[in-house]
Amino acid sequence: MGVAMTVVFTGLCALVTGGDRAPGQVLLVDAKGVGTVDGVELPQHAPTLVVSLGSLANATTSNPTRVVVAWPDGATAAGATPGSGAAAPVNQIGLWDLAGSEVSIRVQGAEEAGLQLFRPSDGTSSWPEPPKNVHDPGSWRDLRYLADMGALAGDGRIDPALVETDGATGSSLPPAVAARIHLDVGRLEAGIPSLGTSSDAVFEFRDGAQAPRLRQALTDTIRWSLESDAAAVVIEIVPVAGGPVKRLVLKPSATPHSLFVSNLPAEAASAHAHHAVSDEEMAALHFGAYYELLRNKPTERPLPRLRGEPLPRKGTGLMGGTFCPPAVFPLN
Repeated sequence: MGVAMTVVFTGLCALVTGGDRAPGQVLLVDAKGVGTVDGVELPQHAPTLVVSLGSLANATTSNPTRVVVAWPDGATAAGATPGSGAAAPVNQIGLWDLAGSEVSIRVQGAEEAGLQLFRPSDGTSSWPEPPKNVHDPGSWRDLRYLADMGALAGDGRIDPALVETDGATGSSLPPAVAARIHLDVGRLEAGIPSLGTSSDAVFEFRDGAQAPRLRQALTDTIRWSLESDAAAVVIEIVPVAGGPVKRLVLKPSATPHSLFVSNLPAEAASAHAHHAVSDEEMAALHFGAYYELLRNKPTERPLPRLRGEPLPRKGTGLMGGTFCPPAVFPLN
């Protein structure tokens, strides 16, 4: 029995890729570290890894930052009489704070095949339009549902200082990077949007003359998956400034383990900022942080806006709730 797993990334994440079969990185962006966007200070984001402790062979020594309990569906244990008070089994969820860390996913005892970028067959993707069935996760796999910084900025190359990996313990990550995750194997693809209200939306990125620079459907999730006959898969969290290294060892399993990496706002935007911009504008400004990561920063910095009438507001964020789409950068 091997190890299969899927990691879903959402929030302020920069996917940096050297192309198919080349190593890649996901940079969890430090919103405070990029400074202001259009004169507005972005709220602090929280880079976090979420794993069920039941997926780990070393749950007792994995040292999560905190543990929360998730109740399964149903209020009573299987076979128990409703109202009898028999407790349903609970699932303990570990949360690891990734701020200031380098994260690697090491596949032990198997040959590495390189990182694959999913490419849909000709005629099978509806991009740039939303999928016909927006509720089908398989129809969102096209990586083009992530905004391409090359198309937006002309030169979408990442600042090389942000992806250098020769920093020694006792140093620090660049100010704009909260955490760095290395992906050397497995398959990368886009995922279904986390908010159902955003699934059938089309976004426009307009330049200074208000002409559309890019128009497409967007997702706010990236999926990385691995199916391996490896003896073990180890997630290693290394604090760059020094400190205990945390290792999470995934159990062999007949079904894939589901993990999550989130870099969403940990706080509401300041009252001052909300006097100046709307919730929708504040969420769009999150995307502006990506321009600060470019090797050559452009004068024009198009931000995503909903095409057509705004959707009903149900919370903080562009789509009702926090919609913080990742972006793709070429490595060179």
